[in-house]
Amino acid sequence: MPIQDLPAADLVQRFDDDPTNDELAEEMNRRFTDPNLKQGLLEEIKSLKDSIEGVPPPSKQIPRPKPPASWVNCIGEQKCTPKSLRKANNISDLIKAVHDGAEQKLNVRIVGSGHSFSNICPTDGILLDPHGMNQFLKLNSSSLKKPSDAANYAFVESGITIKDLNTQLDKEGKALATMGAYDGQTLAGAISTGTHGSGKDSGNLASLVRAIILVSESGLVYQIEPKDGITDPAKFVPEYAETLKQDDDWFQAALVAMGCLGLIHSYIIEVVDTFYLSEVRALTTWQRFKSELADGLNSEPLQEHYFELDLNPYPAGLNFAVTVTRKISGVKQRSGSRGIENWLAGLLAQHPLVEKILAWTLNRWPKLSPGNITTALKTLRVDHYVDKSFKVLDIGAVDDIKAYAMELSFDANRDIVKIIDRILALFQKAARDKLWYIAGPVAFRFVQNSIAFLAPQQGRTTMMVEMDMIFGIKTGNDLLKYMRQELCSGEDGKGVRVHWGLDLDTVKKGDVAEMYPDTYEKWLAVYQNLNSTGISPSDVQKVIIPTNKSAGIAACGRRDSACGTEGSFDLYEGDTKICNIYEECAWGMSRANNFNIGSINDSYKVEADDVFLRGGAIGKFTVNVANKV
Repeated sequence: MPIQDLPAADLVQRFDDDPTNDELAEEMNRRFTDPNLKQGLLEEIKSLKDSIEGVPPPSKQIPRPKPPASWVNCIGEQKCTPKSLRKANNISDLIKAVHDGAEQKLNVRIVGSGHSFSNICPTDGILLDPHGMNQFLKLNSSSLKKPSDAANYAFVESGITIKDLNTQLDKEGKALATMGAYDGQTLAGAISTGTHGSGKDSGNLASLVRAIILVSESGLVYQIEPKDGITDPAKFVPEYAETLKQDDDWFQAALVAMGCLGLIHSYIIEVVDTFYLSEVRALTTWQRFKSELADGLNSEPLQEHYFELDLNPYPAGLNFAVTVTRKISGVKQRSGSRGIENWLAGLLAQHPLVEKILAWTLNRWPKLSPGNITTALKTLRVDHYVDKSFKVLDIGAVDDIKAYAMELSFDANRDIVKIIDRILALFQKAARDKLWYIAGPVAFRFVQNSIAFLAPQQGRTTMMVEMDMIFGIKTGNDLLKYMRQELCSGEDGKGVRVHWGLDLDTVKKGDVAEMYPDTYEKWLAVYQNLNSTGISPSDVQKVIIPTNKSAGIAACGRRDSACGTEGSFDLYEGDTKICNIYEECAWGMSRANNFNIGSINDSYKVEADDVFLRGGAIGKFTVNVANKV
């Protein structure tokens, strides 16, 4: 009997017996995309799943001891059990946390909505939830160089979600000039990781920032602006911030710092008048569309206000694709309809059973992934949709199935088509050699260069490449990490960077200096000023901050006091203890590059070179090791 005539039950069983059979996989994908055949196929897959796993009986609730307060990210993959989990409702809470951390020798971190799939948040010290810091603050227009510009700024606390920020701005007839595709993030979480939209002439979210109010390791609060910032120094009035710091390096370091420089209380951001966007999503294939990107950044599609390309990396003859184009609309009212917002929602909309069997099905039969991706992309077509900018830019979230992603940054001044072809070839190689398949489409977005020292878009117009995966796919992490390794290797991998919230813990020691050869040392110099005791470390910070220098001397983290007028710490060369340094100066507070240290067991004189304490550099020292103890 021809396989197209097989009953659904027989087809499912035969494919389960021979899951690498391309002909059977093609027929399974064909029926999945056929509205008349889909239900029967899904019911048979669910039946097979239940016969293998059994249908679990209702479980009885067994009383268990209450676990200690813990934190997990949105998919439950990044976890920690901090010593103290607190809510931060105002700047006083941040200052108190910093002082408590210093006194108790605990790390202090602040975490947003948990939409990062990297290790930038977990800590075993003090973890702060900033969602209570969600207010618009009154901007003192008289302190501005141009008081009349106050209407173009919003002074807002860092824990507000993008959704609530948009809602309040809309009431005032204002909007963000750009944003990411999801509005559940906190403002600080989105800005500090380099979150972006798409459009080669639109910057990342950090490009909207004009001032950062930050609590440093000592509890001192800075208002950080560029050298030619919006505030008139002569008119600055300490309110939330005690000190105005107008310095280009400080500002460019603090914009995207993953929480490494201190605790951000609030921002002054530039906003624009409410505007409308029109959206068109067109179905195509990569083979048909690629010629339109042949001129790189001069290509016609990239001249649009917003352009995005979503691709199925696996060809069924051709690689199915969706182009997303958004233009500023002269029509100031909502019209048309979007329908399905994103690819995962489109997949779930196929049938109620999809939610129950999707991850199981793709784990058991990976070859069904290409058909699922095409099915999802076909639901995204939009012929006409006009609405306020923030409603068009937000594509929502799906609560029923968890998903995550890896995102990489490429120099868009290079051959865009060649880069995309290389990415597709690597996905196909992993499928062919390892039977590793991605569960969702690959999205290509374009972003204006950024001045932020560690932004993925730093110093160049950038093509951001997001690779989506459904949580629960057993080979998902392996595939995405393989893609990261391959795409960052060799001559073609030079200059490839990660998105700080979507790196899946793949950044290793030395990577950051290679990714940011022109700005890393500048960022590190600011870090040494603002977080010299390492009070706000994270796992990602451990790979950003060097742990040894040319002299091979590094201090361990055992100091009698986190900051103050005196204390001691052990000095090591490699794993060998050299001496114990007792210091009498207030180096925890000082910002000088040279220190007069007290006695060093009568054996050592400390003058210059880098010594690190609790993960952070405390200053420039060298150690005379002629008389080791």
